[in-house]
Amino acid sequence: MPTPSEPLTLSALYIYPVKSAGGISLSTSAVGPRGLIHDRRWMVVDASGRLVTQREEPRLKLVKVSLEESGLRLGAPQMPSLSVPFEPQGQLLTADLWGQALPSVSVSPECAEWLNRYLGGQFELVYMPDETQRFQPDDRPYGSQLSFVDGSPFNLISVASLADLNSQLAHPVSAADLRPNFVISGGAAYQEDFWRRIRIGAVGFEVVETCARCSVINVTKEAQMSAEPLRTLARTRRRGQDVPFGQNMVQDAPLNGRTGRLKVGDKLEVLEIADTPTPIYH
Repeated sequence: MPTPSEPLTLSALYIYPVKSAGGISLSTSAVGPRGLIHDRRWMVVDASGRLVTQREEPRLKLVKVSLEESGLRLGAPQMPSLSVPFEPQGQLLTADLWGQALPSVSVSPECAEWLNRYLGGQFELVYMPDETQRFQPDDRPYGSQLSFVDGSPFNLISVASLADLNSQLAHPVSAADLRPNFVISGGAAYQEDFWRRIRIGAVGFEVVETCARCSVINVTKEAQMSAEPLRTLARTRRRGQDVPFGQNMVQDAPLNGRTGRLKVGDKLEVLEIADTPTPIYH
């Protein structure tokens, strides 16, 4: 059971406003009831309303997202930039996220046309309004409110674990390729597997689940599907049928008190460590 042997620091902070599109590196971020503010509040869906990810459309990786005063700005190769408001007032529809029907708002016909031109097909960008209440499944003991994330509002990886992975790869991957919210520097590789409660700055978290990885992390910077790094992780880190890397977390606070602010450089304190890795839920 690794224990911290040196100071631990929040060295990078990311949000991914559009699920499966490019992320944004931040120096600071507010924390809200669903996670980091703006994280995965938008999602691309197909003509049936079903989630579209880099697994189906690898070119989503090349969609760059930036924050502006009144919304997002999207960019992509050979495409004009597109403005997306923070709270769109479009048509109400139902989006399908892994079989879960979620009341959503269509951003705009212009946004749909932009996606159709770029990806080639029938797509829409939808937004999760505040009125949509989504929580972790009943079989998970944490009950956190969610945006369009897969299962938990926060994901953490460490610099040491990433370095260990990259030491086994012919072509190293970046932290952003693994799509974490938090990157932690200091300590030993995979120490985070055993954490149960931590505090970053003044914000407490429960470390609740090992992140089981999928093929999205295999999409290259050129938006091509490859075998790595999932193949190497499967060889070196497999747990049953799952390929673990990183930790999923919820805020350690009552549901009506999940607020705070984080900034790069905040110290991380490990409050509770276990003898076994965190579980994997399905």
